[in-house]
Amino acid sequence: MPSRKTESEQTHDKDFVAVAKAYAKKALDPKNRKRFGIWIRLAAKRFLDDLDRAKKKDAPFKFDVWHANDICDFGEKLPHVEGKWETPTIILHESHVFFLVQLFGFRNLDGTRRFTTALFAIARKNAKSTLAAVIALYCQVCEDETGPQVITAATTYDQASIVFKVAKRMVEKTSDLREAFNMVAYAKAIASYCNGGTFKALHAKASTQDGLNPSCTVLDELHAHKNHDLLNVLKSAAGARGNPLWLYLTTEGYDSPGPWAEEREFAKKVLRGLVQADHYLAIYYAVDEKSEDLGTEADDDFDEEAWHKANPLMEVNPKLLIEIRKAAIEAKEKPGTYGEFKIKRLNRPSSVAGGWVNLTKWRECSGAVDLDMLRTVPCWGGLDLSSTSDLTSLRLVWRLNGWLYTYGWRWVPPAATRRRVARGLVPYQAWVESGLLIECGDEVIDYAPIEAKVLEVKETFNLQLLAYDNWNAPQLTQRLKQASVPMELFRQGPQSYHPAMQDLELHYMAGRLAHGNDPVLNWNASNLVARQDQNLNNAPDRRKSTEKIDDMASLLMATGASLSAATQGDMDGFLKGGIKAGR
Repeated sequence: MPSRKTESEQTHDKDFVAVAKAYAKKALDPKNRKRFGIWIRLAAKRFLDDLDRAKKKDAPFKFDVWHANDICDFGEKLPHVEGKWETPTIILHESHVFFLVQLFGFRNLDGTRRFTTALFAIARKNAKSTLAAVIALYCQVCEDETGPQVITAATTYDQASIVFKVAKRMVEKTSDLREAFNMVAYAKAIASYCNGGTFKALHAKASTQDGLNPSCTVLDELHAHKNHDLLNVLKSAAGARGNPLWLYLTTEGYDSPGPWAEEREFAKKVLRGLVQADHYLAIYYAVDEKSEDLGTEADDDFDEEAWHKANPLMEVNPKLLIEIRKAAIEAKEKPGTYGEFKIKRLNRPSSVAGGWVNLTKWRECSGAVDLDMLRTVPCWGGLDLSSTSDLTSLRLVWRLNGWLYTYGWRWVPPAATRRRVARGLVPYQAWVESGLLIECGDEVIDYAPIEAKVLEVKETFNLQLLAYDNWNAPQLTQRLKQASVPMELFRQGPQSYHPAMQDLELHYMAGRLAHGNDPVLNWNASNLVARQDQNLNNAPDRRKSTEKIDDMASLLMATGASLSAATQGDMDGFLKGGIKAGR
């Protein structure tokens, strides 16, 4: 039976790392585009790139072959507990090996897992529960955790119990496992007396229980959670653990205000390299959507070859293919079942809000911005004051030899940083530490440092005009006017934003924008969704945008100011429009 690592020379019978590498290379082979969707191809590239990163002397993490192999070896010694199979014990599919090798192979320099959060999204009936049970049991007895608490959590007790019951049956059927770790499977708990560990199922209504200190949390069917309450309770309870794991399992679902939409978008940004999150592993199996940005075409819902993208186990499980075929026949003939087929069998989101920025072209505009060179060049600014409890932005734009250059400053209250750290998604704390975000105030923004920076910009650069959104700080803007800062109100509507959005789009699509590869601006750009008025004029839509867009709003205001100054000499004619962008 599996054992904890006690000797560095201990080996395993099978080279699972080689399997994972071969799978990644297969996914990246252009000949296999019909079987691997864009998100798995990006995950494969990230894996291979990270293996190279881990070899560098200054790498923040390493790759440990033993740990990568050990979790897979553990899984293949566990029994099947559902259905009929040719072998009594599990044979991991290469898609599962691909996930496990990364999750447990990459280690921090102190030996703990690099990944503390992992998302595995896939169409139904692709052995999510079996995979989760393997991971949960391993975390209970093989990670040298003192008093581990493994929890499977879901919106209902029945859903939370699915993974738990699979794990319970595995323990009951494996005497070697019970003996090696002194494990006992009870009706509603699995105890490991070797380390004082427990494994239980927990549902949303029980989320206020005291005594929670999870070391491994399996959050099942994340799409079904209607709010963040259960996740927030569990996150706050796990503060004392040095090597926690948050495992999110899900198939797509219908739109809800819960955490899934946010988690999905964050995972995609990580895979695209728009957000660097070394703690976060994202594996997302789905058929492709049409995207000019990603260079993908929408897969035909009834193309059996494309089904592999969302159902990797289809190639080894003929019954799964039969079931999908049946569902496809019904979806063609029964319109009421078509939506369910797309969501559950193809792992398509129920709706996709398209972003305004072509992120592939945007990332090609990461040229450096030399402030010393630009010091005397005329510049225009945008000051977005729309948020007092999160992001506030000041951004400058220079026009030089047909190019746009931009540089900016962002402020957040410390409370916003704390909230972001607790949620574990956007890396506010890292941005604060690197100077990309400036903390001021506490629960809300203190505008004094922002006022000081604007005055510094006026003295340091050749500021022609500062466009501002007066939503929250009329007193600040009045003081800046009294200090002779050239300011003009930027009315928040399509008439004002549309020319700026057109101009910015022309520049970045032509590769004539330099934004310095600013990660905060890149994140805001990836969040921006546009709305149109009856005349097809665009403006940022704060309601539909997936996250903060304040830095992009300030960039657009600065671009608009520069446009009007270049064409009219002032903003009077340019800024005659009312705000219609949602707040």
